[in-house]
Order: sequence, then structure tokens, then C-alpha cells
Amino acid sequence: MYLIISFLTFLFCSCGQTTGSNALTTTSNDTLDIPAKIKMVTDSEPGEPMIISGTIYLPDGKTPAKGAILSVWHTDAKGYYIAGGGGAGELHPRIHGRMKTDADGKYEFRTIRPAQYPSHTSPAHVHGHISAPNFPEYPIIYYFEGDDLITDKNRSELNNHYGGTPSIIKLTKDSNGILIGHRDIILQFLKPSDETMKLQW
Repeated sequence: MYLIISFLTFLFCSCGQTTGSNALTTTSNDTLDIPAKIKMVTDSEPGEPMIISGTIYLPDGKTPAKGAILSVWHTDAKGYYIAGGGGAGELHPRIHGRMKTDADGKYEFRTIRPAQYPSHTSPAHVHGHISAPNFPEYPIIYYFEGDDLITDKNRSELNNHYGGTPSIIKLTKDSNGILIGHRDIILQFLKPSDETMKLQW
């Protein structure tokens, strides 16, 4: 009986060690569980609540892209990337998040509508970086209809950033007063460039 108990104890411990070892190997950056839907700010964050969603597609514009990673960041309701403004700003944005699509290719981020920079030199916007298996990371951007810095003169230029669809999106308020926007993204294969800022968060 003693030998049987000893053998079972050894077997149980060995199995436990194997499971633990496998669990550790799944915690690399490439396999972390990143959600497809995120909330980037608390309910007390100043500004107009906003939800942006859409589907990321492969270059055919029809097949959902599984495993695509979309990182987004933007200014607060005063136009600053960091509390109080100034400093490194965009390199260390206070409001930021990251999503990873599953088989349906869908993404969603809940945040507040960003403000223009205090200098009012650019329309309010959300920055994004997108990548997917076999697609190197590259930048995209979201602008919003109704911004007074979007004009007939610059509309075409603003709309033609990467992303495969217009960069300027329309926002409408739902019954709860939340701004709702939608943008589908079509993946493009772009050679890695120095223009791609390495995210530090």
C-alpha cells in the first residue's frame, strides 16, 4: 500500500509540474490574452463618452482578419497626452489601449472624444498602430466629422491615410448620450518604416 501511495504521489506531482511549465510558456508577449473590446478611461474621466468599433479585414476587404492587433491613443478633453500637458506627450500617452481580433475580426474601444491640441494646429484625432500575422505594424489615424479644422481644402489629404477606408468618421449620439462611431479597416502590406513610432506602453 505504501508503494502504491508513493507512486501515485510521484505521478500527481510530475503532472502538476508539467502543467505549470506549459502555463509559463504561454505568457510571452505574442500570446498574451488581449481583448477585442476595451475600455480606456474610467467613468469619471472628463469629456464626452465615445465608442468606436468596426471590423478589420484582410486585403480582399471581405475576409475578417483574425489576430490583428490595434493599438490606439489620444489626447484628453483638454488636448493633452499627459496630465498637465507638455513633456514627452505622445510617447507616454495617459489614454491608450490595445485590442486583438478573434475570428470575426471585430474591435471596439470605449473612451472619450479627444480634443484638439491647445495650439489648434490639427483636427482632434485618435492615433493607431495596426499589425497582423504576416502584416508589419504601421500607423493609422481617426478624425471626426464636424471638427472646425477639417476643411474642403484638407479633407482629401486627411482621408487618405493608411487604413484602407476614410480616416474621417461620423459620430452620432445614442439614447444614452454616448458618441458612436464606426470604421472598418482593410489591412495593407507596408514595408516597415522609421515613421512607425515604437510604442512605449
